[in-house]
Amino acid sequence: MALHDFLAEAAIMKDLHHKNLVQLLGVCTREAPFYIITEYMCNGNLLEYLRKSDRSKLPPTVLMYMATQIASAMAYLESRNFIHRDLAARNCLVGSENVVKVADFGLARFMREDTYTAHAGAKFPIKWTAPEGLAFNTFSTKSDVWAFGVLLWEIATYGMAPYPGVDLSNVYSLLEKGFRMDSPPGCPPSVYRLMLQCWIWSPSDRPRFRDIHASLESLFPHSNIDEEVNFSFSSVVFSEKK
Repeated sequence: MALHDFLAEAAIMKDLHHKNLVQLLGVCTREAPFYIITEYMCNGNLLEYLRKSDRSKLPPTVLMYMATQIASAMAYLESRNFIHRDLAARNCLVGSENVVKVADFGLARFMREDTYTAHAGAKFPIKWTAPEGLAFNTFSTKSDVWAFGVLLWEIATYGMAPYPGVDLSNVYSLLEKGFRMDSPPGCPPSVYRLMLQCWIWSPSDRPRFRDIHASLESLFPHSNIDEEVNFSFSSVVFSEKK
């Protein structure tokens, strides 16, 4: 990473404060290699945590508690007009008690307008990137909402790679034709419907993070994670876009 990019990421982290965002503690720039010092998250990145954990200790209620925390962090970024642009399980970190925090702000940007256009030649993770990003290098908070849907699919599958069997070069054309990933095995239909809401083609028709988080939080309070609950998102209703 170039020094300019390194300092840009550190500057973004310095100005963002939320319980579900990894917090910056300091930077070391006296000589290469440079370091960003963050709070310690004892269980590493969410992707590996999902893949390696005993599934009996990560029932659907806990998985959706994790998703709720990520939605909370993203609602905060949305309120600050920041876009992450690289939201994925690999870029979330897990602490004790299944606390999850969004990390890796290397592609994050502040938006002075409703959308941000990346420079020509910029590279993005294709299977997490919204169609408008793939086609036009245009990003908004609604692009992050698309990525959240993919992340939710990752969580529901305990870390499977998205679009299994699909070559990267074919992803956009399939999406343009209306293809969407199937519901993960055992996933409640209502949770899959939430994913599909995030994968609506038109960015303006996707839900906002504040609505996603409010719905998840009301349906799945933290106090229920160790209880036997009726795990359902059947009553999720997003407010109309304004």
